[in-house]
Amino acid sequence: MDAPGPWGTGPFVLTEGVSLIDSRSDRVVMEPNPTYWNPARRPTVRIVYDNVIGKDVGIKSVAVGDGQVDVVFDLTPDEAKSFPDSAHGRIQTKKAKAILTGVFNENRPDSPWRNPKARRAINLAIDQAFVLEHGAHGYGTVIPAFIQPGRYGADPDLKPMPHDPEGARRTLDGLGLGGRELVFVASPAWKGVVDAIGQCLAKVGLGYRFVSAKDETPAEFDVKLEWYFDWTPQYPVACVHREFFGRDATLRQGPEDPKFDALYEKLLHTPETETEGVVREVERYLQNEAKALFLYAPYTLFAVSNRVEFTPYDTCMSELAETRIKG
Repeated sequence: MDAPGPWGTGPFVLTEGVSLIDSRSDRVVMEPNPTYWNPARRPTVRIVYDNVIGKDVGIKSVAVGDGQVDVVFDLTPDEAKSFPDSAHGRIQTKKAKAILTGVFNENRPDSPWRNPKARRAINLAIDQAFVLEHGAHGYGTVIPAFIQPGRYGADPDLKPMPHDPEGARRTLDGLGLGGRELVFVASPAWKGVVDAIGQCLAKVGLGYRFVSAKDETPAEFDVKLEWYFDWTPQYPVACVHREFFGRDATLRQGPEDPKFDALYEKLLHTPETETEGVVREVERYLQNEAKALFLYAPYTLFAVSNRVEFTPYDTCMSELAETRIKG
């Protein structure tokens, strides 16, 4: 949206401000579109995005009910946990189609993480349920690979990797990795998760160090935590898996993977009625090869005023067509 309207063909029309990928105006106003084709989804509220007010101020506004802010998007687990008991607002969660996973640094030819045995050992060392509870206050769902149970492509027979610190230690020692300090790069929002991972690693004789993704990434890091979401109805491999492991991946930290690329090509040439089976095959391949440090699917977290009836979306998009003012 690079110019104010009013214009637009969706539930809302832009009437004030601009919003681009790399910049936006201080204030963006969206009005209900009176000619929107679906009357059932036609909005009844005017949306004002305030791009100046800080998140902490917005959260406080919702909690005290001063009417300045009604919805704050994308809270961190710590922000949600610390939201006070309030008669004016609440924390609302959504089991969105998102993942938090660790990408192993396989960029160097001699990287130990090019060995699937080493990657598997780190996964066995991590207690996913512990990391979710102690690192993210339980705001999420443990997953076996990249897809949540019950979602399109989820394999009902695929379970999360077992927590086996003894087996992990034996493998790591056998590979000469015992006693190593692992460097984790992550957003500050996930520092609690990294700290919980570090507690698990300590039990197998490994140390850890957190490096903020806002700082310069050291060349010798070991794992980078990445949050990503699936905005498609039933194409998780094309939207998510490919971004981590595909030939044109933006999040891959290592060489191309011909086996993954072959599975992706197979998916592209499979009739739509049979694609879910191939998606499950991709999920099994990821886990069998321990292609990532599997963690959990984070909830999307919102601070919401009690005067608002707010409907979040699976895709993490901030569509507000169903949002209403109560009363």
